[in-house]
Amino acid sequence: MRASSLQLARLARLGCLALGASACSWSRFEDVTQDSPVVLFERPSYMNDGFGVSLSTATNQGQSEVLVGGTTNISAAALYDIGDEDSPGTTAIDRYCAGDDQACFLSSLTAGFANATGPDHSRPLCFAVGTGTVSGGPIKSGLVVRCQDTTEYALGMPRAAQDLLAIAIAQNKPHDHPLATDRADEPVLLASLPDEQLAWFYPAQSTQFSELVLPDGAQKNDPSFGRSLAVLAVDGGRVLALGVPGKSQVYLWKTDGSANSSYIGCLGGSDGVGRALAAGRVDRDGNDDLLVSDASTVRVIDGAVLFQLPPTASTECSFSFLPPGASLGSFGCGSTSSLTGCEESEFGAALAVADLDGDGDGEVIVGAPKMTVRDHQNAGALLIYDAESSSDAALVDAKFISSAEDGDELGRSIVTPHLAKRDIIAAGAPGNGKAALFYCSALLPHGAAGSRCP
Repeated sequence: MRASSLQLARLARLGCLALGASACSWSRFEDVTQDSPVVLFERPSYMNDGFGVSLSTATNQGQSEVLVGGTTNISAAALYDIGDEDSPGTTAIDRYCAGDDQACFLSSLTAGFANATGPDHSRPLCFAVGTGTVSGGPIKSGLVVRCQDTTEYALGMPRAAQDLLAIAIAQNKPHDHPLATDRADEPVLLASLPDEQLAWFYPAQSTQFSELVLPDGAQKNDPSFGRSLAVLAVDGGRVLALGVPGKSQVYLWKTDGSANSSYIGCLGGSDGVGRALAAGRVDRDGNDDLLVSDASTVRVIDGAVLFQLPPTASTECSFSFLPPGASLGSFGCGSTSSLTGCEESEFGAALAVADLDGDGDGEVIVGAPKMTVRDHQNAGALLIYDAESSSDAALVDAKFISSAEDGDELGRSIVTPHLAKRDIIAAGAPGNGKAALFYCSALLPHGAAGSRCP
């Protein structure tokens, strides 16, 4: 995973390709190059609000899709088929929450399924997008799921959430329901309702929800409750993580695959812990690991170690209760000749894990949406770290849009679609209504990256 000196030299020589055209004289590299390393999605006419605020992805049998969402509750989402090679579709093939007859309120975090279990049978390539009503299925309102075959159905929610949704539909005053899944073939769906400090999950292959219970004394009464979520697929079950960044907390549960769950502790101790969460395979043990950002740092925590934590009733939030070996690394903001302004960058606003070189372990992708890009303020960037290194050299790559503009805010949202034998990066720049795919990496061996990455 770590870039060799030869690879870094190649990165310097091909800077315009691997670093978003930073060394090129062209002002709009993505537009003038046939096989550009950066591809911008076309924004549909029905999405005028915040295109790129949220992203989710799903892959099934080599087909990968990306859902690009707009402003929470008031906008729509557009679905794109990026194929299985390096010729993505840039025009939306479907739309979600797009103002049809049925009520639909888009969530700030959406979730993609390789396979989703509905009321009748499992379907491939589905997305949970928010709350609202559907015309078919035994449940007419709840969490809305739409699949590749355009089937829609609703998942039931806890009574308080269902009652609040009924009021929201009647008065058109929606509430956000952030969502997250893992990337297993049969994933678990995690949901929250920050306005009521509620959280629940749907076990794999189940449409029935199970509420998550916090121990007595937990300080959950905060509007940021559940604004960040992650689901870790580990040997033996799942770890569920829920952030309360307003209180600098991340609550943890584990489940063995059933509807049962156990509270296992709370992370905290530094300002803004839980501002963003993500899960993915950082090392090669086959288990997902947890990414946690705070106001200035991103930590990587071993998911298998978390799953072994015993149930607890403690409400203390720290990192000190984690056993030795739990930490896989931590990173601070890094800059390059083209990227400056770490102090104001909002480093860690979004997180993801990607196996960019297809070697079996993952790199850490960190969004810095307020970073300055070649004198364009708040244009935003993606910083890529090697979790095997704890030194400043851990920053192995950086991505930005070569035609960056002031206020793009690239890196507000990040996902990592799977492509053939490796992952690529999709990132939102909602400040100016953009979303882009990044195909190239300095970590890829020469000749292994396809036509977009010579």
